[in-house]
Amino acid sequence: MRWGFFYAVLCLGISGTGHGQWCQWRGPARDGSVPAAARKGVWQLQPILLWEREVGGGYSAPLVKDHRIWIQSREGGREVIRCMDRGNGELIWQSGYEVPFRVDTDAQAHGAGPFSTPALADERLFTLSMSGVLSVWETSTGRLLWRADYGQEFPPGYPYFGASASPLVWEGNCYLHFGSSGWDDPAKGAMIALAVADGREVWRWEGDGPAVGASPVLGMIGNLPQLIFKTSVYLVGVNPHNGKELWRILYEVPMTNTIITPLLLDDVLVTSDYEIGFRAWQIQRRGANWSVQERWRHRKASLFTSSPVRVGDIIVGFSHFRKGELVALDPTDGRLLWRGEPRQGEHATL
Repeated sequence: MRWGFFYAVLCLGISGTGHGQWCQWRGPARDGSVPAAARKGVWQLQPILLWEREVGGGYSAPLVKDHRIWIQSREGGREVIRCMDRGNGELIWQSGYEVPFRVDTDAQAHGAGPFSTPALADERLFTLSMSGVLSVWETSTGRLLWRADYGQEFPPGYPYFGASASPLVWEGNCYLHFGSSGWDDPAKGAMIALAVADGREVWRWEGDGPAVGASPVLGMIGNLPQLIFKTSVYLVGVNPHNGKELWRILYEVPMTNTIITPLLLDDVLVTSDYEIGFRAWQIQRRGANWSVQERWRHRKASLFTSSPVRVGDIIVGFSHFRKGELVALDPTDGRLLWRGEPRQGEHATL
């Protein structure tokens, strides 16, 4: 699989923001955007291929910081991590290790991953293998600093997509969601906080697993931080400092296809998944307790594998209805503002 052309376009796009950083799944705020000055009119420039490099297969997204790019991929029975020069694609360092993984018949078309995107923080690179092993590397040299293996405690459940939720790093902790969906046995899972410095387990929330692998988000609600994540049947908010559960609501998706990363807009949580449409909840603190009430629901579009983004005053997503179409919703009430042409494809990344 060739990813070099994608890297070249990504480098051109980020260089225009003045920030030059894309350090985790879906960017700085895990919402698919970076701060940038608005462009007026139609962008006339055509992408220029700067370089390309073969890096293997997988779904892991690249990370960019300053003049370097990091990528995790699969080559044969190994997962390989590379650090490359952003300007010319030259290899700075490379490391890898064996990751044996059995792909179930029903999941063969999706390959053996990796599905998780790494995270960059505190001069460390955090990578999660399909087998449930978190490895922490020194970003400048590729030296392995420490490793935590949760593969035996939380073996993948049917259909064996493995550990797919992308790690989140915040204020000295790395947050990981492990477990099964309960398709073929009782669901068992945990959201776990590990100390960035040494991998020590700080706390864990126990419940059901992340199903197919939706990744968590973190934001400030009522001046308090919340870590929000999907399990196979719930949406859950916890205190990221200690793992205390603040709220949970029932959230059921056909075949537990909970893939979409939620979009947090201040105190409103917007999400979607396979065939259920868009849903938005208002999250409010009432004294010592939290209230989560549905604010709106839209049923004429639904997301399967492409997480939504906020563009100015609208929400844009790639719906799997009508064989693939772009849609735009009003975040205040869920009204459909416009929809693109149908039959645009099965999957897209915004």
